[in-house]
Amino acid sequence: MGNKIIIDPSEDRLTISKRVSKLALPIIFSNLLYTVESGVSILLVSGISPTAVAGVGYSASMLWFIYSLMALSYTGTSVLVAQRVGAGKDPSPALLWGLILALLIALPLTFFGPDLTTALMVQFGASKEVAEVSHQYLKPIFLFITVGFTTNTFYAAYNGYGDTKTPFKIGFLMSLVNISASYLLIYGKFGLPRLEVAGAGWGVALSEIFGLLAYLYLYIARKKPFPIRSDLRRDILLKMLRIGSPTALERAITSLSFNIFVGMVARFGDKALAAHQVGLRVESVSFMIGFGFMIASTVVSGQNFGAGNYKGLQRGISTIAHLTAFIMGLAGVFLLLFPREFSYFFVKDPQVVNLAVYYLVIVALSQPQMAYASIYSGALKGMGKTHIPLMINISSFWLFRIIPSYVFIKFFPSPIVPWVFMSVETTLRALIFYLAYRRTISKLTSNTIN
Repeated sequence: MGNKIIIDPSEDRLTISKRVSKLALPIIFSNLLYTVESGVSILLVSGISPTAVAGVGYSASMLWFIYSLMALSYTGTSVLVAQRVGAGKDPSPALLWGLILALLIALPLTFFGPDLTTALMVQFGASKEVAEVSHQYLKPIFLFITVGFTTNTFYAAYNGYGDTKTPFKIGFLMSLVNISASYLLIYGKFGLPRLEVAGAGWGVALSEIFGLLAYLYLYIARKKPFPIRSDLRRDILLKMLRIGSPTALERAITSLSFNIFVGMVARFGDKALAAHQVGLRVESVSFMIGFGFMIASTVVSGQNFGAGNYKGLQRGISTIAHLTAFIMGLAGVFLLLFPREFSYFFVKDPQVVNLAVYYLVIVALSQPQMAYASIYSGALKGMGKTHIPLMINISSFWLFRIIPSYVFIKFFPSPIVPWVFMSVETTLRALIFYLAYRRTISKLTSNTIN
C-alpha cells in the first residue's frame, strides 16, 4: 500500500539520495513556487509604497503564527498517514480526523483573524500605517481560511502517502491563479476594481479555493491517493492529538517569538523592517530547499518507523541531512557573493538594499546548520516524537536569539544585532537537534538488537 520509501540499511548513499530526491524535489519546487508567489506579491505592491512592502511582508510572517494552529491537523495527518502506510494499514482515518480538526480550528479565525493579527503586529512594534495596510491584505485571506486549512490537510495526506508529485502540480496551478489574480486586482486591469494591497490578499484566497476544488476532484472522482473509507476510530483521533498538539504549540510559540523578534527590527523604522522582509524573501529560496527535504525526512522517518525498520531510518536520515547541508551550503555561497543583486530584485530604495545586504551576508554563514536542524527535527516528528522539537525550538529561540538580542540592542542600537544572533542561534539549535536525534535513534536501534 502506498508509495513506500523503505530504506535498506546496506544501501549506498548515492542510491538513497536519488530515492529521497525523487520524493523531495516536488516538495521543494512546490515551496519554491510559494516563495515566487511571496516574492511577486512584494514586487507588485512595491510600486505602491515601502509601507506596502513592509505590511505585506510582515503579514506573511504573522500568518505563520496563525497557520501554526494548522499544524495540529497537518502534522497529525502527515505523520499518521506515513506510519500507517509503512505498517500496511488503511490511512483513511488519519485524513478524516485531520479534515474535521482543520475545520474546527479554522472556523473561528474567519471572524476575528484580521483584527487579532494586526493588533499583535502593533504590540510587536509595527507602525499603525503598516498595520492598516496589513489589515487590507489579510481580510480576504481570513474570509476563506477554512478553505486554506482544508487544502493543506489534503496536501499533508499526499505527502505522508509518498505522492509528492500531485501536490506540486496542484500547487503550480494555484501559483498561477495567485499571481494572475493579484496582478489584475492590485492594479485594476481589464476593468476589474483597483484594490491595491487587498488585491494581493484576494490572490491568495482565490488560489486556495482553486486548490481545494482540485483536491476534492481527485479524491471524489479519481480516488487518489487512496479511497476514503468512513472510519472515525477514537484511538486514531487521540494519537493525532498526541502527535499534532506539540507541533501546533511549538509553531504557535515559535511564530509568536519570531514576530517578537521581527518587532525588534521594526523598532528601527519601516525601512529596516522592509529590509528584513526582503532578506527573508531572498533567503527563502535556500530555506525552502531545506523545508522540502525536511518534509521528505518526516515521510522517510514515519514510514520506516511504522515498518519497524530503525536501521534503515537511521541510514536514510543521515544521508538526507548531509545532502541537504551540502545544497544549502551552496545556496549560502550565492548569498555571500550576490547579496546586493538579489536585494535589488525586490526593492530599489538604496537604504533598504544596504540593510538587506547586511542581513544576507550574516545568514549566508548559517545555511548548512539550518539544514541539519531541519532534517533532524523532521526525523523526530516522523517517529512521533513531536514533543522534542517543541522543547528544543522554543528554548533555543529565547535563550540564544531573543534574550541576547534584547540585551545587546541597548548597547549597539542596530538591526544588525538581532540578525547576528539569529545566525548564532541557528548554529546552536542544529547541534542540540543532532544530539537529541542521536539519542532517540540509538535507543531504537539498541532495543532492536536486544
